[in-house]
Amino acid sequence: MPRFRITITSRDREAMLDLVRRHGIQVFDHGTRYNETVGYSVDASAEPTEIQQLRNAGYHVEQHEDVEERGKARQQEVGKGDRYRRPGPGY
Repeated sequence: MPRFRITITSRDREAMLDLVRRHGIQVFDHGTRYNETVGYSVDASAEPTEIQQLRNAGYHVEQHEDVEERGKARQQEVGKGDRYRRPGPGY
């Protein structure tokens, strides 16, 4: 099942604390940001069923990229072979 990077927003600070306490959501950095316009927000990762549960509980959830797909794409950027090995005989 895919996992997505998400941003969760709520006007209620206690609701933000419940993300970990009650909903078991893996938040990043354990730091909640506050903005007078939108309220409290935090970044996290969650599966689609968890995202729907959060929305049903009244949270605003902005869904970003699939972290597994992103990770696989990033792995393709990593070089192949042993970059420290010297070419030639005896090595």
